[in-house]
Order: sequence, then structure tokens, then C-alpha cells
Amino acid sequence: MSDSLILLKRLLGMEPTDISKDDILIHYLNKAKGNILGYCNAATLSVEYDHVMVDYAVYLYKNRDSIGLMNKQEGERSATYETGIPTSIRLALPLPKIKVGTD
Repeated sequence: MSDSLILLKRLLGMEPTDISKDDILIHYLNKAKGNILGYCNAATLSVEYDHVMVDYAVYLYKNRDSIGLMNKQEGERSATYETGIPTSIRLALPLPKIKVGTD
């Protein structure tokens, strides 16, 4: 089991030995990695950013029912959702690379 998966489970309050949701958690880790690589315009990311990827996977997992929503109102309560990668995650990432020319 990867260190990222173990950390993700701990942050979500799951036991590391519980493998019942591993496939779902791995999906969110992969999704977080893909989104971050796309944002950074990079093919790879240094391992020093693995914790940021896990934080984003936690965000994606916890907000999986509200993906695509910008606003939600239930009676008196309303919520506004941040679109894309949250600012707190983006600030922890390297600046996106700008590619010039063609390959």
C-alpha cells in the first residue's frame, strides 16, 4: 500500500487496514494527480508535492457530491463552492509551466 493511500485514509478517519474503499480512494488520488499535472502543465511532479496531491484527493473525496455545483441553497442556508483546484492547494503547488513553441 502506498504512503499516499495510507495518509489519505488517516486524513479521512479510516483505518489503514480497511481495504473496502481502496479502489475509490485510488481513483481520487489519480484524479487529484491528473488535475494537478494539468494545472502545472507538467508531465511529472516532484515527490515533495505528494502531500499536496493527498490534500486535494481529500478535498475531492469529501466534496464528491457537490462537484460541478457553484451555489447551493437549502432554505435559509446557502453555500458557494470554489471552482477548480482550491486556492489553498494551488498556493502549495509550483507555478504552472508555460510551454513555448511546438514539440
